[in-house]
This record gives sequence, structure tokens and C-alpha cells, in this order.
Amino acid sequence: MVKIILVTHGRLAQELLETAAQIIGKPADDGFALFSITTASSVEQEAQRLHELLKSCEEGAVILTDIFGGSATNISLTASKDLPKSHVITGLNLSMLLAAINNRKKLPAKELAEKIEADGKRAVINATELLIKGL
Repeated sequence: MVKIILVTHGRLAQELLETAAQIIGKPADDGFALFSITTASSVEQEAQRLHELLKSCEEGAVILTDIFGGSATNISLTASKDLPKSHVITGLNLSMLLAAINNRKKLPAKELAEKIEADGKRAVINATELLIKGL
């Protein structure tokens, strides 16, 4: 099964996973890893720690990060650069995490990454404009 790794600033990863568990129930296995990046984090050390974890993911991994260009994404890209079964998707939102949880046992890593990205984009909606249009 594909490993899902959340790499975010502060406690965002933990909070998102706890929120997802409230919606669909807590995942029953250890298919997740969380990395909390703080101002005290060493980019090199965190990248090395993540790289070691990724090397052990035989079926691949999808790394979800909070913001493009941030430390969490830079660490993830550095850690995964020579691992073709590791995919970094940034812009993490709750819809992306739910897609990851619900599909990680069904899809290979590359297809899962594509689904997570598509579901995340589909979840961004200007609700005010939608209501004005009467849809």
C-alpha cells in the first residue's frame, strides 16, 4: 500500500489528520507519517530523515505539503528527488487528505498522486459566486 506522508508547518498535519478521522474514522493502520516543520527544524536533517523513510516505501509514497516554496515542500522535494515512486503534492487541503485516505489501498502511487491533486483542485470553489449564479 502507498504510504501517505504529511509534511507541514507547525501542527497542521496532525490537525488535518485528526479532522479527517472525525469525518471518516481513524485509519486502522500505520500507512501514515507526519513531519512538523518549525523554525527550529534543520532542513538538511529533516530531508535526510524523510529520505530514509521514503527508501523503505516499497509501493511508493505520496507526500502532501502545505504550501509551494515553503520549507515543508523544499524538504520533501530534496528528500524524494532520486526516488521515482515518491510524489510531492503541495497545497494540502482536507479534500486532498480524504482522497488520499480513501484511495491509497486502491491506486498505485502515481495514480494516487494524480487523483489527490485533481480532488484538491475540484474542492476550491468560490461559494459566494456559486450562490449568486443560483447553482
